[in-house]
Amino acid sequence: MLVDEYVRNFLEQEPMPGIAWEYEDTKKFLPSITLAQTNEIIKKFVKDDSRVVVITGPKKDNVTMPTEAMVMNTFEGVKMADLKPYEEKATIKNLVKPFKSEGKIAKTETDAKLGTTTWTLSNGAKVTFKKTDFKDDEIVFSGRSMGGSSLISDADFNKTQFAFAALSEAGVNGFSKSDLTNYLAGKQVNVNASVTPLFEGVSGRTTQKDLGTALELMYAYFTGLNYNPESFNAYKTKQSAMLDNLLSNPQFYFSSEHAKFMNQKNPRFIGIIPMEKEWANTDYKKAYDIYKDKFANAGNFQFYFVGNIDEAKFKNEVLQYIASLPSTGKATNFKDTGYRQTTGDFTKTYKKGKDPKSMVTISYAGETPYNEKEALALRALGEVATIKVIEKLREDESGIYGGGARGNMNKVPYSTYSFSVSFPCGPENADKLTKSAITEVQKLIDKGPEQKDLDKYKEGEFNDYKTSLRDNSFWMSSLTRNQLDGSDKYEILNYQEKVKALTVKDLQDVAKKYLTKGRIVATLMPEDGWENTKKSETKVETATVKGAAN
Repeated sequence: MLVDEYVRNFLEQEPMPGIAWEYEDTKKFLPSITLAQTNEIIKKFVKDDSRVVVITGPKKDNVTMPTEAMVMNTFEGVKMADLKPYEEKATIKNLVKPFKSEGKIAKTETDAKLGTTTWTLSNGAKVTFKKTDFKDDEIVFSGRSMGGSSLISDADFNKTQFAFAALSEAGVNGFSKSDLTNYLAGKQVNVNASVTPLFEGVSGRTTQKDLGTALELMYAYFTGLNYNPESFNAYKTKQSAMLDNLLSNPQFYFSSEHAKFMNQKNPRFIGIIPMEKEWANTDYKKAYDIYKDKFANAGNFQFYFVGNIDEAKFKNEVLQYIASLPSTGKATNFKDTGYRQTTGDFTKTYKKGKDPKSMVTISYAGETPYNEKEALALRALGEVATIKVIEKLREDESGIYGGGARGNMNKVPYSTYSFSVSFPCGPENADKLTKSAITEVQKLIDKGPEQKDLDKYKEGEFNDYKTSLRDNSFWMSSLTRNQLDGSDKYEILNYQEKVKALTVKDLQDVAKKYLTKGRIVATLMPEDGWENTKKSETKVETATVKGAAN
């Protein structure tokens, strides 16, 4: 914003008195502007003889662009139309019909180290909250019940997986999504409900002032989600309209096709986006019924709140909207479906697009017993490998603009390791740069990282950690991770010491152990003939330069 002001001041000599002056000036003059003045200004600017209409769209056989006559007929039709003033709908007073909650707090536990308090409610739900002073106007929250779509049969999963994201489009308690948008105008409330592979849950962000509204909406997602096939069909149409553009994007095509290869033995994987066949097989009613069943059991949920919490007010809102949620008393947990991604040594090439752009991904992955120290060392190895890849491929070989590496270990739903190196490049350099990247990985296996690179990683990690400790979302991530995989709940407090203890040998050990078990190299290349396209573009550019010189 400030940069734009500087630019306009330099190029257009626009005065720059400062935001404080502009604010006071606006407060002074805005009340004096009348409707009649506004309408007169519009008449001066909106004229038939100074109108420019620009239409953009895809150049495809199945897309018909409007003609000039069609556009002019549209304008004429608007002139003759009987347009009525916008009528405001009746204001929503409550999303949820007022009721008296009978919920109670059955048990209170505190954790002095984490600074958290946990209430076990009379319906079995648990609420853990941490009061912070990081931001005056922020409270982040999440509620999770373990199970998710992992408990659904393969057949039902394939019929419903793409419908879950559409369920909230229907609105709640008879109110449409548009009604909710109007109701929440002026409030800082964001609430999302979802069914993921490992859990079902709600999450969001709000302020101390609007927390009651956020919990009211959360309650409505539990108890009053609308069933509206029309909203689902509208969502499906909107998503389908995006499909052609997505698939024409080489980067997206690359991700989609490689995901199919990696999941070729998984009957639950039918693509990262639904095609026409998948939409035809999607059962909105079944997805709705599964959602309602999962959210009918709040007793299996644990809720987390982190931020600027007024405990007395918060307690009343929790008793009203969480302790009153229905519960079946049934405990659930996610399960391992047993399906695994492809592993081993493979080289895959995917061709899409005419532009001279490529992408390379070199990955290593498989199953392994989870080890906390190795997990940290593998993440650190990814950061150190990023330093080496940037140094070699960008600075020494001038072959890439960006790129990097990432290492990770997961405990759930089964214990795995993964490590990848990715970078964009020109197609003429893809093979050479791939070999260079693999050589850098091999150096980490044979010799381990250089101490200076490990020290650089540690310094950056310490700085990030110091900043993150005063971030509500960082704490939320730590609290919910413990519920998901049973990891050490005090890791957030001990993390810096664990990073400090990492050695070059620790990183070399995980490199030897995990980067020598098979490698999958996937490369995106432009379609055949891209070389000729590039030569043609070069000739045109050259001719243009010569013409300018003459």
